[in-house]
Amino acid sequence: MFKLEKDLFGSFELLRLHTEDGRNSLKVVPGHGACLLDLTLGGVSILDSYTTPGEMDLNNWCKSRFLFPFPNRLKHGTYHWDDQIYQFPVNDGQTGNALHGLGMDKAFRYTHLDLKEDQATIECTYKGEGKNPAFPFRFSFVVRLTLSVSDEFSLEMGFQNLHTSPIPIGMGWHPYFKLDDEGVNRWQLQFPPCEMIGIDPYMIPTGKRYEYDRFENKRAIQAEVLDNCFLLTDQSRQAELELSNETHRLTYWQEAGPNKFNYVQVFTPPHRESIAIEPMTCNIDAFNNGDGLVKLHPGEKIQASCGVKIEGRG
Repeated sequence: MFKLEKDLFGSFELLRLHTEDGRNSLKVVPGHGACLLDLTLGGVSILDSYTTPGEMDLNNWCKSRFLFPFPNRLKHGTYHWDDQIYQFPVNDGQTGNALHGLGMDKAFRYTHLDLKEDQATIECTYKGEGKNPAFPFRFSFVVRLTLSVSDEFSLEMGFQNLHTSPIPIGMGWHPYFKLDDEGVNRWQLQFPPCEMIGIDPYMIPTGKRYEYDRFENKRAIQAEVLDNCFLLTDQSRQAELELSNETHRLTYWQEAGPNKFNYVQVFTPPHRESIAIEPMTCNIDAFNNGDGLVKLHPGEKIQASCGVKIEGRG
């Protein structure tokens, strides 16, 4: 049976959902972007996230953050919509772009809990009231975190237009996964069929795509440096990416198809302690290039899911 415990993380409420034996558990802070602080599956802690409230406030590396109304980068933070020009704050000094939208520190509300014998779900909701000049539209964003006794975790995101006119929308998630304390060089990685998005020196797409088979077959990451966006070439089914070490295999999946997670960003940070696998419904700079961008009409909603499971390698 699953249990829910409440605690404080700095000045914020922390929710811990877990099985009685602790084999499967998660920690989430609804009031600070619904940030996922820990995810343990099969007794293995697989998430590299923030360990102190100070780290969470600094938000270095954007760990476990939910990305909306756009993921990844927006060129110069500027976009045009309905004959108007809007400006997001430029928060990436190296490229002069806006990064990851507006939801990273927003106060979500814990809105639903469902505890069962074999699984449990926590739902957190944020409502935008249309007062942000960069995105002056009313909307609702919901995340549902589901934990299973079968050593699996799934995440569903939902975005609804509560405004009086169509609005642009893209969604994503920014988790960093780990398998042990040895670091990424020793882990093995395998990609689903995909193409790599061509980018310029400022990390903005050039419009070109390239065949990518570097991890078509499972191989060690070694010294490979990744900070690339990939387009799934088979969008007719769920896409899977596998990460493994000597003892465990982590299978990450994301839902593909119309208005689903058809893009994935993979990033190996300089510390080499974890790897970011980031599902995205749209391309980098989609508010300008339109690749995967959803024009969401009043009352309409989109939903997309992703998740992970872990298995021992006997």
